Amino acid sequence: MEGYHKENARIARNTLIFNVRMVCIMVIGLLATRLLFMVLGISDYGLYNVVAGVIAMLGFLTSAMSATTRRYINIEQGKPDGDPGRIFNICLVLHIFMAGVIFLLAETLGLYYVLHWLKVPEGKMGDAVFVYQVSTLVACIGIVNIPFQSLIESYEKFHISALVDVLSNLFRLGMIVLLVYVSGGNKLRLYAVIVSLMTLCSLGAYHMVCRRLWPEVIRWKPRKDRKLYREIFGFNFYSALGAVSSVCRSHGSNMVVNWFFGTIGNAAFAVAYQIENFTLNAVNKLTVSAAPQITQNYGSGNSDRTLDLVYKISRFTVLIMVVFVCSALCELDFLLNAWLRDIPAGAVGLCWWTLISALVRAFCGGGTQTLEQATGKIKWFQISSSVLALLALPVGALAFFLGAAPVTIIWVFIGYSIVFRVVELVLLHKLTGFNVGEYFRKAYVTPAIVVVLLAAYLYLYGSFVSPAFAGMDGELWMRLAGIAVTFAVSCLCVFFVGMYNWERKSVVALVRNHLPFVSNVQNKS
Repeated sequence: MEGYHKENARIARNTLIFNVRMVCIMVIGLLATRLLFMVLGISDYGLYNVVAGVIAMLGFLTSAMSATTRRYINIEQGKPDGDPGRIFNICLVLHIFMAGVIFLLAETLGLYYVLHWLKVPEGKMGDAVFVYQVSTLVACIGIVNIPFQSLIESYEKFHISALVDVLSNLFRLGMIVLLVYVSGGNKLRLYAVIVSLMTLCSLGAYHMVCRRLWPEVIRWKPRKDRKLYREIFGFNFYSALGAVSSVCRSHGSNMVVNWFFGTIGNAAFAVAYQIENFTLNAVNKLTVSAAPQITQNYGSGNSDRTLDLVYKISRFTVLIMVVFVCSALCELDFLLNAWLRDIPAGAVGLCWWTLISALVRAFCGGGTQTLEQATGKIKWFQISSSVLALLALPVGALAFFLGAAPVTIIWVFIGYSIVFRVVELVLLHKLTGFNVGEYFRKAYVTPAIVVVLLAAYLYLYGSFVSPAFAGMDGELWMRLAGIAVTFAVSCLCVFFVGMYNWERKSVVALVRNHLPFVSNVQNKS
């Protein structure tokens, strides 16, 4: 039991590291986005996002390959006689091969799409091609670097990746600030080069860290285990199919919006998806923090500990997301106006529904995906996910063709999330014997109550409190105070309703042990 407490503490520490990283990157990202609107303008900002999105669609294998590498390294770590170096070398060879495939697809199908199908403002095709080629080169180099980053996460050295990410984003912000004061030149192309330099610097940092900490693991030693090559390649193939759903939701829908609404519509969606990324990163990193332990416990045959982690991670994923979503929704108009000088048309409504979509995705995510990866039985999960996501795109396009508003595609993907969650749990029960009823009881009941209570709070706040601030002296500070109060109410609701009694005692004990002031007061009393 003491070992479990240490493992839980490690997950909590890793999650804290990720959340500090997320807050830093969020603040940097908010400042960078505001400056980019000033430097590039709404049209060029939308153009950059849709062009970079094309190569991101071709690079959908990246996230899948990263998950595959982490999974096999963690399984190897859970074995008494495991050999992580063998897995690393096999994955590195496969990544080099896939980088070549991505480059070939990018220079054929992807380039053809940019030249013949992408809606680009007149006179901007040269800029679009330049951004595309730079993004292609960086994406291919990034694929080769995935095993190094996955190795860091497998050994739970999350503070290293957090530091690298924060520093690289600070570099990007500094370069954008310089662009503000640069007169003349093609700033869209300069920004593409800046992003590329940021990415290359982070790749080099990951490589150097791995070479220093685990030289015996990353030592180049090609293996001839054909069976394992086939197994990892097959697992990665089905993981890539699952990654299609994420690509369709973000970059695929971005391309559909470009076709019907042009780059101005892309700018509005870029703002909405940046808000979604901020909120989803807050909870996704909780899953990443727990993934090594879930996979290693499954690999060592400790099913009780594995399921306990799955239930906890799924529950806290929703609880953390509720806090962020409620804090943003209470004064969303004010936040967007404070963030951006010129808000793209329709961006407020898109952001509102994107936050709701993020909350639905939190209910539909959590630890079950990591459990599926750990079991290795991912074939039908990934096939069903990719098929449903691919069906969502033509449904959204048809709605646009019939005159629907841009927000419709977000509604479509909310429906996709719910349908796939039902399919996923049915498959999990049939393939692994997963107890769906127990999962709902331990992962969903208290979060659902918290959501209902906070929805009522937001209704009262939006109906009576927020309108009263309009035109008042000190309106800015009143609205900031409203956000702070909403955040506090959300946290208290999570603490007293969303958490179990022993979890509340653990949090109180943690605070007493790590905050000297609280400890001294307790001792004196």
